[in-house]
Amino acid sequence: MIILVLLFTLAIVTDAWALDLDDQIDLIKKVYNLQPKNCGVPIIDNRARVTAGRELFESKILSGNKDISCRSCHLDRFGSTDGLPLAIGVGGDGEGKVRYQNGGVLVQRNTLSLKGRGHPQFKAFFWDGKAQQDGQRIVTQFGNYVTGFESPLAAAAILPLVERDEFLGETSYLASNDIQAKVGDKVYYDKYMAVGEAIRSRIINSNDASTRALREKLSAAGIDPQKLELVDIGNLLAQFIADEFRCEESNWDRYLKGDLQALTTRQKEGAVLFFGKGRCASCHDGELFSDFEYHSIGTPQGEFGPHSRHRDIGRAGVTNRLEDLYRFRTPPLIEVSSTAPYGHNGVFQTLEEVVTHHYNPMEFYIKHRDYYLIDYYRIGKLMGSRDKLLTTIDLKSKDEIEKIVAFLKAI
Repeated sequence: MIILVLLFTLAIVTDAWALDLDDQIDLIKKVYNLQPKNCGVPIIDNRARVTAGRELFESKILSGNKDISCRSCHLDRFGSTDGLPLAIGVGGDGEGKVRYQNGGVLVQRNTLSLKGRGHPQFKAFFWDGKAQQDGQRIVTQFGNYVTGFESPLAAAAILPLVERDEFLGETSYLASNDIQAKVGDKVYYDKYMAVGEAIRSRIINSNDASTRALREKLSAAGIDPQKLELVDIGNLLAQFIADEFRCEESNWDRYLKGDLQALTTRQKEGAVLFFGKGRCASCHDGELFSDFEYHSIGTPQGEFGPHSRHRDIGRAGVTNRLEDLYRFRTPPLIEVSSTAPYGHNGVFQTLEEVVTHHYNPMEFYIKHRDYYLIDYYRIGKLMGSRDKLLTTIDLKSKDEIEKIVAFLKAI
């Protein structure tokens, strides 16, 4: 791929006087074999399963203190994210920045969009890929004991349910909920079984109107509430997410289909930079603009992180490999302009900031030097982790950054 990019860039530089923007992008299409993204994730025939999945997605009965649902952090007005740098989990109330004011627990990563997650190319989930498909296996922290997931999305959908900060609730000597009581100090498969048993007990034994409605929808979907397991919840959530959050046709898709007026001149210029000397497509390629691999761009660590000493070590937290330190999965760019802030910890407020950081990381540190003083002694390590592909970027002006951002708003 790198050789193709270099050849393409050479062709553009050599023949720039002979090619207008549409001709240049036509050449890009051939080099990268670009196609409009397939937004037609098959509409699921069994609508009862989608309906049951929606009920679970909206229900707070899955959370330990019955105070949060999947919907709490995946809102339409934020592009199916929560609009926050770091998510607020249990104890949170309201939407957007209001959640920071109500005493909820900080979940120390940025909430990812659900757009297009039902697309068949999606095989890895979360910033560190802790749920993914490897050949025929679906790999999670539960090991090989849990079977029956219909997709890696189904496995990913239940992982928040077993996390203390996201769904289970804070544990203390003075108070705990019934799910926490079942979980105790269990981990991995035992934790999976305990959470599933506790949720099943709730759904079976509660007589409030919303839980009765949930039982009816589960039965209509062919799931016996008496035998409900977390894998069933995951499969139903995944079917709802795939159906509800299907990607939409973008201006870029329309352009690739032949509507040459679908992009503005600056967006076309941004596309040439994106696929050319900006080297963006070295990692953000394909229909979903992601290689689903793991890279480091030297993102500032900041004050919070899920690992020791308030760090976020990224993929290394899953693989325990030194070479994966500070690497994160390449985020897809579907409707990226609506999902600010950016980065695994949301430190980039704008697309301009995160694009600039790819080729000139020191600008961000200088601009925010007071706030990121905590990272002063980490900068060398973070810069040393940066992917070598980033050294080939040859952008030279703010105008070029703005053109790339204009293109990003079209995809």
